[in-house]
Amino acid sequence: MKNIALLIVIIAFSTHTSAQTSSEVPVGEFWLGLQFAVPVGTFADEIDRNLGYGGNLGGVWNPSKTSNFFQIGLDLGINYMGKDKREIGGLPLKTTATLITTHLVTRLRVQTDAPIKPYVDLLGGGKFFSTTTKYNNDLFDTLLDIEDESIFADQSKGVWSYGAGLGFSFRRQSFGADLRVLYLASGPVEYISPKNLKQGDSGDFYYEHQEISRTHMVFPQLSISFDL
Repeated sequence: MKNIALLIVIIAFSTHTSAQTSSEVPVGEFWLGLQFAVPVGTFADEIDRNLGYGGNLGGVWNPSKTSNFFQIGLDLGINYMGKDKREIGGLPLKTTATLITTHLVTRLRVQTDAPIKPYVDLLGGGKFFSTTTKYNNDLFDTLLDIEDESIFADQSKGVWSYGAGLGFSFRRQSFGADLRVLYLASGPVEYISPKNLKQGDSGDFYYEHQEISRTHMVFPQLSISFDL
């Protein structure tokens, strides 16, 4: 966190030493792109899959009409975190694990006319781990449109999440690309592995939980961005 504080001080100093040439800035910014999820620490040791992939979208708003140094907004992401296929009780089943991230964002951006614009994000929100087991339809079922959409088990677990990120905008006027890396820390969560599907004596399906003390993760992101 000391390094993050140092970055904020540097950005604040740059804001005063590098003024924007334009008297007005856009209302805000929107982005859409790829997001990868990398568990670290204890979470990396316990989880089945050490890399998730998916998408990210979000936007920020400029409270000021003359500077985009301080921005506030929302960041949303979804990642596929693995699956398990097996036959239990004569039923072909597929269990899928998904991670959804939702965070409020405070962005501090260096004021510069250079094509590469660095910024720091401070985030607070939640991570939501969802595990769903469905009938494992084959290609024949799909082609004949006779897929069985039955859900045999479904459970979600949420945990508060907070962290920071470092990003770089590569802009050409109102359009460009962003490269960003987030570090999001979380407390304990009851993690459900796709492999932990069980069937009880009554025939019902259920998941065995695994308590994990910390669910820290790194999220590399690559997106396209637009001024609003």
